[in-house]
Amino acid sequence: MPAMHVMNSPFYRMLLSTLAAVLIAPAFAQPTGESPQPEPSTSAESAEDAPSPDLPEVAPPTAAAAIPGIRSGAVVAVIPIEKMIYDFTLESLERRVERARALGATVIVIELDTPGGVAASAQKISKYLKALDLPTIAWVNNEAYSGGIMIAAACDAIVMSASSATGDCAPIVPGMDLSPTERAKALSPILTEFRDSAQQNGYDFSLFHAMCVLEIEVFQVEHKTTGQRRSVNQADYAVMVEGADPQNVAAPGDWVNRVMGSFTGSPQNQVGAPTVQVATETDRGQWRLVRRVHDGQTLLTLTQSEAIDVGLAVAIVSSEAELMQLLGAASITAVRMTWSEQLARFLTHPLTRVVLVMALLVGGYFELQAPGLGIGGAIALLALAGLLGGPLLAGLAQVWHIVVFLIGVVLLLIELFVLPGFGVFGVAGLVLMFLGLALSVVPSGLPAAQRWGALQQSVLWLLLGVFFSGIGFVFLTRYFGSVPIFTRLMLANPDPADLLPPGAAAPHVSGDEAVGAGRIAQGQVGRIVSPLRPIGRAEIEGQLVDVISEGDWLEVGQKVRVVSVQGNRIAVERA
Repeated sequence: MPAMHVMNSPFYRMLLSTLAAVLIAPAFAQPTGESPQPEPSTSAESAEDAPSPDLPEVAPPTAAAAIPGIRSGAVVAVIPIEKMIYDFTLESLERRVERARALGATVIVIELDTPGGVAASAQKISKYLKALDLPTIAWVNNEAYSGGIMIAAACDAIVMSASSATGDCAPIVPGMDLSPTERAKALSPILTEFRDSAQQNGYDFSLFHAMCVLEIEVFQVEHKTTGQRRSVNQADYAVMVEGADPQNVAAPGDWVNRVMGSFTGSPQNQVGAPTVQVATETDRGQWRLVRRVHDGQTLLTLTQSEAIDVGLAVAIVSSEAELMQLLGAASITAVRMTWSEQLARFLTHPLTRVVLVMALLVGGYFELQAPGLGIGGAIALLALAGLLGGPLLAGLAQVWHIVVFLIGVVLLLIELFVLPGFGVFGVAGLVLMFLGLALSVVPSGLPAAQRWGALQQSVLWLLLGVFFSGIGFVFLTRYFGSVPIFTRLMLANPDPADLLPPGAAAPHVSGDEAVGAGRIAQGQVGRIVSPLRPIGRAEIEGQLVDVISEGDWLEVGQKVRVVSVQGNRIAVERA
C-alpha cells in the first residue's frame, strides 16, 4: 500500500500478507463445540525465555469472554475484503454493511485475505469499523498483512483460520528509500491508529508496534500476584521485570540498550523507537518473564497459533460452519461484491489497464485508416470507457482527472483538423491525455511521497501499454491482409487497372520507382486513387505510388502536389 505498501503495487504484488481477525460469542452464548486448541508455541528463543515450570498455563480466552456484545442466536454477515486495499475497498465495504443491515445482521464479520495496500485507505476503514454500532469480528482467512492487520485491529475481536498469518505493517514507497523525516511522517498516523485500536479493543500495542518498526522486541510477562499476562516492549520489560525507574527509560537509554541488545540508535531506528507504554511506578519489579516473543530483527508476523498465544486472536476458525458454531449464531450470510463492484475492481487492475491502453491505441489507429466508425473505432471507444469508467466506479478518479483528459482530446483534434502538421497543440494534447489516465488510478489523500510513488507505478503500466501497442502496430501492419478477421477493419485497396483512365495501359513500376527513386520529384502533381488517412495511394506522372498527406485527410479524385521525397517517403498536400 502506499504507506503500508504504498502503492503497495505491482505489481505490483504492489505486496504483503493478511491479518488476524475476529471474535467469539458472549458469556451467555454457549457454542455447541470446542474450538481447536492452539499448537504449542515455538517462538521461545532459549531456555531462559521458556515459561517457568511452576507457572500455571493460561488457556486462551473463550468465545464467551471475548466480545460482550454478541448474543446467542445472532444474525451474522460475513463481508470479505480481498486483494489490494485502496479507497474503493472502503466504498464497497460501506455499501455491503448497509446491505447487511437490510438483511437484519446483528454481527459483522470482516473476512480478510489481503497483502495490504494504501495506508490512508486502511486507516479510513479502521476508523469506519470502530465507529460502527454493530459488533465486529476480524476473520483472518489466509493472510492479513500491512493494511489488513490495521483493519483487523479495529474489530472487537480477531479470529484466524488454520495456516494463516498476519503482521508486517511498515510503511514503504516502492522504489524509494524514505528519509527519517518521511518515515516519521508516514509512521505517525499508522501508530496512532494502532494505539487507538489497541486501547478500544483490549489488544497489547507492543504487538502492532513491532509489526511497524524494526528493533522493537516483544516479551510476554506475567504478574507475580494476579497471573495477568501482557505483551510488552523492551522498555516496559525493563521496568516491569527488572525494576528500572520508568523515568530512566522514557527514551532509549542504558536500560533499554542493555535489554534490547541490538538497538543501534541510528536516526532511522530512533523513529518509532521503544518507550514505556504500559509500565507504571507500581509495576516496578512486579512481573516475571514468560518468554521472549520477538527479537526485533525483523518486522513481527504471527501465525494463527502464535497470535492466540500472545492474546491477539481468540480462536482458530477455518470455515463459516465453525464460525457459526463459535458464535452460537442463528444464521450466517456472506455479503459479497456486486457484479458492478467486481467489474470496477477488474478494470482498475494494472494488467487490465495495459490491455485497455493497447486496445485504445491499436483500435484508434486502424479506425483512422478507414472512414466512418468501424470495428476499430468501437474497440477504441470501449477501451477508453474502461480506462476512465473503471476508476470512476472504484472511487479513484476525480472529475478533474477526466477534465484534464478531455482537454487533451480537444487539443489533439485541433491539431489534426484545424492546424496542419503536428506541433504544440498535438504534443500538449497527448501529454494531458496521458496525465489524466495516469492520475485517475492514484488514490486521494496520500502524503506527497506516497502519491509520487503511486503515480510512478501508474505511469509505468501506461508506458507498458504503449510499448505493447507499438508491437501490435508492427504485427498487424505486416500481417493485416492475411488475418481474415482484420480484413474487415479496412477497405481493400482498389485494383490499379481500375483507377486508370479508360483504355490506358497500366505502367510497369519497379520497386525503386514505386518509392519515387528518380521518377517522383518535388512539385509534381497527381491525383488520389485511395483515401489518404493519412497514408494512401496516388497516381503521379502516370505512376501509382504510396504517399502520405501532410495536413488534411484527402479523398479519392482530389489533386495533390508532391512537397518532399525522402527515400521511400513521398509527402503530398492538396494541390
